[in-house]
Amino acid sequence: MADIVSLCLLCQAIKPKVIFEIGTLSGYTTAHMALNCDACMIYTLDLPSGEEPALATTAIDGLHAKMHEETKRYVWEGMDITQKIHPLFGDSANFDYSPYHGRVDLFFIDGAHSYEYVRSDTLNAIKCCHPGSVIVWHDFGRVGVNGVSRWLLEFSMQHRIYSIPGGSIAYCVIPTA
Repeated sequence: MADIVSLCLLCQAIKPKVIFEIGTLSGYTTAHMALNCDACMIYTLDLPSGEEPALATTAIDGLHAKMHEETKRYVWEGMDITQKIHPLFGDSANFDYSPYHGRVDLFFIDGAHSYEYVRSDTLNAIKCCHPGSVIVWHDFGRVGVNGVSRWLLEFSMQHRIYSIPGGSIAYCVIPTA
């Protein structure tokens, strides 16, 4: 519960106009971000059902993939926020992010949890962001998804990373020049 509350508060504080999310699953987090941003567009990327990931993944990612196959609809369907949300499909490791370069105010990374994917997703997020944008990672410090923590500890050698106490949200504000 602490993570979704933290993410909602970040959305309210930042007031992003463009959000990019990696890892839609059921759309629970997507819906909460949409409900906490007045005028925003959310692009949410997920691996198509049945597609094999391009990079190494974790056992937890395998469980999420199985859950994804069982998902019949998104949480936001039928809600007033539907027009804010644009589902995208592809592997985040080889997705074409070029239409989003420099346009994203908040980039939320919660797809595959291996070091390789979190690193790749972060490097793509940086290209999509601009000075003042915020990159948010889910599952920092959690057992079983150590790739997130391993990458963020390495990334923190060159970038200031903050974590929110009581949960597993970490974030970075892209510095201004």
